Amino acid sequence: MTFQSFEVVHVVAMDNQRCIGKDNDLPWHISADLKHFKEITQGGVIILGRKNFDSIGRPLPKRVNWVITRNHNWNFDGVKVAHSIEEALEKSIPDVQASEKPNTIFIIGGGEIFKQTINIVDRLELTHVDLNVEGDIFYPKIPNDFVKIASEQHIDDKTGIAFEFATYRK
Repeated sequence: MTFQSFEVVHVVAMDNQRCIGKDNDLPWHISADLKHFKEITQGGVIILGRKNFDSIGRPLPKRVNWVITRNHNWNFDGVKVAHSIEEALEKSIPDVQASEKPNTIFIIGGGEIFKQTINIVDRLELTHVDLNVEGDIFYPKIPNDFVKIASEQHIDDKTGIAFEFATYRK
């Protein structure tokens, strides 16, 4: 379901059990995945939850950062604030239109934000990490109406971890 005339995209890395985080951090470090994430989102508009933002600790450069929080007093320099998914999507429209990626809104987590938006996204940019982590944040089950349209297999040079970049579309 396209939001207005924009494509809504989840960008996330997850393990074999759909784990995306542990103790408010990534449970692995794969340089190629971080580079891939940057290539996908840089120049665009990203929407993320406040806990995910706190784990990063700063606005991601060369992107418009929209943070969703229930706390009406929360603010951070260089970040735009919304208090619901709907508000973030609506208020980000002018930013999306003015961005280098004017047709796409990138949702980058965390777990609650992914759960709340899985039914409105058009595309998934997933990194499947071949690990089984004892994590505490999970990506929702991928709905059956998504079809994998692209896939690249890789092995991290430093850690030996196998991973796959995969693109899914409805």
